[in-house]
Amino acid sequence: MKFAVLSLLALSLSPAAFAESDLSIPGEKWVAKFDKYVCAAFGAGVAQPSALSEIGFTFETITTDSTLDNGVIRGSFTDGDTACRYSAIVLADNAAATMKLVESKAYATAGEGSCARGQATLDAALRENNYLYYGHPHNLAIMAPLAGAEAVCGAGATNVGINFVVSGKIKQ
Repeated sequence: MKFAVLSLLALSLSPAAFAESDLSIPGEKWVAKFDKYVCAAFGAGVAQPSALSEIGFTFETITTDSTLDNGVIRGSFTDGDTACRYSAIVLADNAAATMKLVESKAYATAGEGSCARGQATLDAALRENNYLYYGHPHNLAIMAPLAGAEAVCGAGATNVGINFVVSGKIKQ
């Protein structure tokens, strides 16, 4: 009996038990995949702004619940020599076409290391934004204030659209 209890305790303390994972929300129903960076609705793709290229950020998806009010943005980046995952829960006000960061998480995918610098960059970009919802298939462009916006969108630009294309329902 003691052996069984000790074995269970040892298993619960294994590294796999402490594995990090992305944030999630209850009832994730819709998924949109990152497509490109844009300066306006229906715009051509532009280069990744310097704020994101400096940390090698790759947006992957945004998932939402059935209300389309609650979403999770997911991606990855490097912070120095550390490979990191990033996820952020956002809340949309669909009447105002705005989106606000609720909570974020960044963690090293292997070993130890800090992901704080990259997380701070992304949190600042997603803190409070307008968004564009347009086209068919449906596009969602989060208009984020990013360093390097003027270089990719022209004089006076302060925002770059992080454009996702709706790909369908999440299979349950």
